[in-house]
Amino acid sequence: MMTTLGQLDFVPSMWSAPFTDGHLWMGMVTSILVGATCGVLGCFVVLRRMALIGDALSHAVLPGVVIAFLVTQNTGIVGLLFGALLAGLTTAVLINLVSHNSRTKEDSAIGIVFTALFALGLVLISNLPRGTHFDLKCFVFGIPEAVGMPDLWLMAVIAAIVLITVVLFYHPMKLISFDPVVAAAMGLPVMAFHYLLMGMISATVVAGLKTTGVVLVVAMVITPASAAYQLCNRFSTMLLLGGIFGALSAALGMIGAYVVNAPSGPSMVLVATTIFALAMLGSPRHGVVFRSIRRWRHRRHIETEDVLKTIHHLDRSDQPTDVAAISSQSRVTMARAKAILRELRQHKLIEGGASTLNLTEAGQRRALEMVRSHRLWESYLADQANMPPDQVHDVAEKLEHAHELADEVDRELGHPSLDPHGEEIPRG
Repeated sequence: MMTTLGQLDFVPSMWSAPFTDGHLWMGMVTSILVGATCGVLGCFVVLRRMALIGDALSHAVLPGVVIAFLVTQNTGIVGLLFGALLAGLTTAVLINLVSHNSRTKEDSAIGIVFTALFALGLVLISNLPRGTHFDLKCFVFGIPEAVGMPDLWLMAVIAAIVLITVVLFYHPMKLISFDPVVAAAMGLPVMAFHYLLMGMISATVVAGLKTTGVVLVVAMVITPASAAYQLCNRFSTMLLLGGIFGALSAALGMIGAYVVNAPSGPSMVLVATTIFALAMLGSPRHGVVFRSIRRWRHRRHIETEDVLKTIHHLDRSDQPTDVAAISSQSRVTMARAKAILRELRQHKLIEGGASTLNLTEAGQRRALEMVRSHRLWESYLADQANMPPDQVHDVAEKLEHAHELADEVDRELGHPSLDPHGEEIPRG
């Protein structure tokens, strides 16, 4: 079956539709602003380990939105925003009151308050006057196609306010996020900044009602920021990446939703989760893949040093230094022992035939470094940790590979000449 030129033209037009269609374009831009703002605010939430509070706010704004709707009798975003702000701040205050005035822990207080307020919102919705139109599906899942110019402008204003606030109060908010106790000791109004953050999150949640939906917007607060946290150690970089990941999740999620005809809110969350999964796996410093590679290399390094030390001990005690003896003494498989010996031979650390292996001068120095480190750690464990001499060997076997600490241990012990077993400690 031949593909026509018209069919080929459909593919790029399908992907570009969210950028060219009027209503979809406004929904796209608003979603990107919501994602970027959530990503930035989420960095403070993640650092302060407040993910549960973010979830609580996303649910607890429901009664505020419904009450605002009942009072104003319309779904104008400004009225809903004030209702949600009031509900968000009320949630933060109630959680603080419950956790500080009872034996209830903060996580339990969060669960009590937000479920109660969410239930209140559902009761209010179920008792709306007959004929009242309140689109719960839009509230839960989000419908970016329903976004109008007023929604776009309001989200732009909220994003600008959040950006200005973060820039102006960057240093105190950063200190409070890392150590609120120190911040309070320095005289910073910790609770005022706490409520400020809650207010900004509540405002962003309401502004994201039509794009992500109130239940899933918490994922846009937590997930992009968590992905950024995996990739960097500087908070300023984390803020930047959090905003970028949030915006990218919104854009790609909306395009994907349009292509496969799926709800936009869940699609954005799935994209954000994919970004987090990639960051968790591929982060050079903290990622699962690179951590596994580092552990694998470290284990191979330890095995190589153990083989070197084994050859030294076998040679000193006039025992055979063949592959079988080395494998048995160093507790590695025959195949691994042969591979290590080939590597040592390439680095000119050993010489001789397969049945009689000897250390070269360079190999002897490396082996003596291991022996020195091992006996210094045995001395340290016996002298400083008060361990019996017959129990220090196995622990020292694990610590001896920390060569950078051997000199420090030597100085702290006063440069001992003998280990607890009376063996001479080689000089460094």
